[in-house]
Amino acid sequence: MSTADPRDPHDDIDAEFARLTEGLSLDDGDALTVEDVLAESDGGDDTPCIAVIATSVATAKALAGMIRLGVEARTDGLTIPEGTRTVETSTGAIAVGALQEAAAHDLAAITSTALQRNGLVLFWRRGDRMTATRYMTGERSEDISPVIVLGAVDDVVEELLLGARSVEELGEGLDPAALSRTEALTWIATGRKRK
Repeated sequence: MSTADPRDPHDDIDAEFARLTEGLSLDDGDALTVEDVLAESDGGDDTPCIAVIATSVATAKALAGMIRLGVEARTDGLTIPEGTRTVETSTGAIAVGALQEAAAHDLAAITSTALQRNGLVLFWRRGDRMTATRYMTGERSEDISPVIVLGAVDDVVEELLLGARSVEELGEGLDPAALSRTEALTWIATGRKRK
């Protein structure tokens, strides 16, 4: 049994709501939109981003050739994102570039298609957001903590992701998009072993 007086204005929820929203106008021209929220959470286009695809391929030359042929193996029309380069590290060749997130995932799918059953990890960072995603046979597998897999790759990957080293500092690298099919096959055949 309630002891509250039904005539008490503080017990009337509608009256309380009206009191709290008094003076609030929903006709503001400066209302916050979904696009505003997404633009803020996305970091905006001016926030630098970096994508690093860590592989077990021995040389940057072989990886560049594989990426080039991976485009042909896909039927979904993906292309090699502009600015992609392959570079050698002590733990395997990497594909790297200042890529937006969607382009980074496209590159990982292309690379993974070429590597078939050999998995790879896509690291991507913009601002304070860093992700790591496994790919195998051209498909996205699982998102994992970057901290878990960074210990298995060359320190240069972490330095790139943290901004301690820039892509330009790695040198020119090799552009897989600039290769012909014949060059790609030759690079794969001759670039499988480190010298």
